[in-house]
Amino acid sequence: MVYISVNTEFSLVSDNYYEQEIAYEDQLDRIRNFNALDVQPDFSFDRKNKRISLAFDEALASQIKEGTVTFFRASNARYDKELPLKLGADDRFTVDLSNLLKGAWTLKLLWSDGEKEFYKEIKFVI
Repeated sequence: MVYISVNTEFSLVSDNYYEQEIAYEDQLDRIRNFNALDVQPDFSFDRKNKRISLAFDEALASQIKEGTVTFFRASNARYDKELPLKLGADDRFTVDLSNLLKGAWTLKLLWSDGEKEFYKEIKFVI
C-alpha cells in the first residue's frame, strides 16, 4: 500500500501565527491577573432554582469598569449566550438558567478595571 504524501497539505503554521501568539499571551495574562487577586469572586449554582450567582468583594466590585459573562456550550456554539457583567446592589451577578439546555457548560468570566483584564473559566453541569 503506497500513499502519495505530496497530495497532503501539512500546514502547521497559520498565516497569522504572530497575532495568535500575542492573543494567547494576552489571555494567559488575564488568567494570571485573576489568580493573583486577594479575594476572588465566589461562584454558586442553585440547582433547584436554576440560578447562578457570582459574588464579588465590595472593593473588587467597585473597580469593575466593564465585563462579560459567557455561557459556552462546547457541543454546539449556537447555544452560547453572552451577557454584560452587571452587578446588583449586593455586588452579585445573578442569572436564571432555566432557558439553557441540560448538560455541560463553561462560564467564561471576563472583566476589566480600566488597566488590567481578568479571566476565569468555570465548568458546571445543569
